Amino acid sequence: MTYSVLIVEDDKMVLSINERYVEKVPGFEVTGTALSWKDALRLTNKYLYDLLLIDIHLENESGLDLIKTLREKEYQADFIMITAVNEQEAIALSSQYGAIDYILKPFQFNRFQESLLRFKHQKELLSPSKKLDQSDIDQFYWPDREKVTNRGKELDKGLTEETLQLIVNTINKIEQPFKINDLAGKTSLSHVSVRKYVQYLEEQGFLEVKQRYGTIGRPTNYYKKISS
Repeated sequence: MTYSVLIVEDDKMVLSINERYVEKVPGFEVTGTALSWKDALRLTNKYLYDLLLIDIHLENESGLDLIKTLREKEYQADFIMITAVNEQEAIALSSQYGAIDYILKPFQFNRFQESLLRFKHQKELLSPSKKLDQSDIDQFYWPDREKVTNRGKELDKGLTEETLQLIVNTINKIEQPFKINDLAGKTSLSHVSVRKYVQYLEEQGFLEVKQRYGTIGRPTNYYKKISS
């Protein structure tokens, strides 16, 4: 599934950067841009977006007023605030109005991508065909509980945090136990790359491995997430 994104940003250069960032994350597409509060309302009156990226300081307007208005209209979309405003009141109001994340400018692409992937993961958890158990619900409300690395902790050489999180999110959804090939197919990553991350997760106590013997040849490794 591809999620449609509306960017609300009055700085054309920043808007262009945010648009390029969105297009770099698989599963997301910018289908609308708005330079003002009024433009955003006009577009949301015509189209249903999955996700809105909203600046708070719009020209003579406030992004907070925009999400408040959209919530009052029961507009069915999620909001991520992308702003230089770091006052506690703005952060608290954004949360009260239902913003799912708050990203301070300037920001790194990794932080931006992490926010979109978290949104995607939560949407997939709420798939109508999926019956949720407590583990699924915990992932929705406490996504950091599943994170196997702390911010600032160095990963093994050659590993990146965003790819690690992609691997972890996929493991959370894949049928257990699984093989390296199963995970590679779900993530579109190479077998060699997936093996490095799986070995790291095994060392961190996130996965356990068991060998199964066939009729001939070497045993096959099967991996399973260790319950927290």
